[in-house]
Amino acid sequence: MGIGVRGAVQGLTDLPAMVTDNLIAKPINAGLNAVMGEGQGPRMKMLGEAAGDLLTRAGLPTAETAGERVVQDINRGGASALTGIATGAGLANAAGGVTQAVGKTLSAAPLAQVASGASGAGAQGLTREGGGGEGAQFAANIAGSLAPSVVPFVAQSAVRGALRGGEAGRQRVAENIKIFEEASGTVPTMGQATQSRTLQAAETGLSNVIGGSGLMARRGEVQAKALEDSVQALSRELAPDASGWGAGEAITKGVNAFKDSVKTTQKQLYGKLDEFIPANTPVSVNRTQEALKALNEGIEGAPNISQFFRNAKIGNIERAMLKDVEGATLANVPPGMSSTGVTPTAGQLPYQAIQKLRTLVGQEISENSLTSDVPRSKWRALYAALSDDLGTAAEAAGPQAQQAWSRANQYTRGSMQRLDQLETIVNRDAPEKIFKAATTGLSDGGTQINRLMKSMPEENRREVAAAVLQRLGRAKNSSQNEMGDAFSSETFLTNLAAMSLPARRALFSNSGFPGLEQKIQTMGKMAANRREGAQVFANPSGTARQIGLGAWASTLIGGLATGNPVMISSALAAPAAANTLARGLTSERAVRGLAERTTMNPALSGAALAATAREDQRQ
Repeated sequence: MGIGVRGAVQGLTDLPAMVTDNLIAKPINAGLNAVMGEGQGPRMKMLGEAAGDLLTRAGLPTAETAGERVVQDINRGGASALTGIATGAGLANAAGGVTQAVGKTLSAAPLAQVASGASGAGAQGLTREGGGGEGAQFAANIAGSLAPSVVPFVAQSAVRGALRGGEAGRQRVAENIKIFEEASGTVPTMGQATQSRTLQAAETGLSNVIGGSGLMARRGEVQAKALEDSVQALSRELAPDASGWGAGEAITKGVNAFKDSVKTTQKQLYGKLDEFIPANTPVSVNRTQEALKALNEGIEGAPNISQFFRNAKIGNIERAMLKDVEGATLANVPPGMSSTGVTPTAGQLPYQAIQKLRTLVGQEISENSLTSDVPRSKWRALYAALSDDLGTAAEAAGPQAQQAWSRANQYTRGSMQRLDQLETIVNRDAPEKIFKAATTGLSDGGTQINRLMKSMPEENRREVAAAVLQRLGRAKNSSQNEMGDAFSSETFLTNLAAMSLPARRALFSNSGFPGLEQKIQTMGKMAANRREGAQVFANPSGTARQIGLGAWASTLIGGLATGNPVMISSALAAPAAANTLARGLTSERAVRGLAERTTMNPALSGAALAATAREDQRQ
């Protein structure tokens, strides 16, 4: 007890003694030697020597045996670190950034510093008692003090370097952990995290031997289930109960909403034109009449056959327009002028009549079906002729009218083209067929799906995206369950990879769900990693596993039959070894450790300072 106290007290004085001895006592004694001569007159005692004398006077025992001296050294070494720790704590609270940084460094990892001091002093003491010289003792003190910090650092660096490589490997592990966590909330195995062929081969091998196969298979099942749950949760968040039928209905509703939006915008744009052209302004309908005549033009030389190719409704419209034009012409004759021979301009109708007629023709185009008595092509020709007549009227009304007309007409032309394109999708007799038509050709590009998604409200876009997402991971028929909803990460990856980048962006980036495309890409990266990794995660046939089990059983049975202890012990030890290795490769803590940077123990600086102080006092 007393020896330990003596060592601890002397250790506490080592650092102060190094400072006071070298800055005060030794310079003063050197000056006295120069003035009075070597050994002449009084000299200042070193702080450590004075402390030892005080301890002796206090009755504390002095170490006499080798064991007692080593124990005293160990206590002194551990205590020598405490002064530096206390000094560092004081500096850490002082003013000035540099001073605080130095203080934090000296006071870091106090327990490790104490252990370093004890090991360094103990190593030095054992070397001394073993007959080692000054150089050997110095080396033992330094090595023993630094070993608790340096040895773990070297060992961790070697192990991590062997498993993952350098900084690039560490970043790869960290990225793969992030991918698995974001995609499914799981952590990859060591082979998946490092993407090391050696570790992947080890995991594949373990999946085929007794003791490791069950553990590796369970990890694969957990990952697959977690990815499936993540996909389903994302789909539900997009649109609960999404299905092909629901997506088809959503597409129909979305396209109808787009039609309504087009009509509203058209009304607003053409309403602007009304501000510049009075409703009763006479407008020439020459082009319209010419178009009507051309649409029902007969076959020269075959008047009877021509009747079968004329459209009755178009013919009725042509005759009705002719009568309206004649009526409008007579209505425009000023009173008292009919007998003068002055003839008003023929072939005109009021502006509001032409505009209304054009609107009605536009409705016929948008609502046209295969059973309509007038083909859409004829309605289009009539619509174009009416537009030309209105354009002429707008031009005659002035620049503002012409500008309003151009804006409205340009919008209408683009909208009608878009509606024609959408019609090829929604013109189906069942919602499922509509959804199939919308998602056909995703591998070739994204033009069609992009056009559709941009035309629909967000609610409908999310329904379509959710239905597509559900189908990405639906297992093939040969691997399906009785409900037809079995999930396969292999199928998910295959279908996602088959989808072109433009189609993927159109579906998921335009869904209105923030970060959806990135989330799905992350899921794809996880599935790709699992495919690349050990084959246990890629639906193996199980043949290799059966062979491995058979070989193990054969070894065990052979050993029992022959009484060979080596065969028996190796057969019994193999499952335990495989299980231990499998646990290590699937350990979350071990995998996360590979993503960490290997850093030196912060106790190193304080331990080195304490070792220097002890060495100074030993001299």
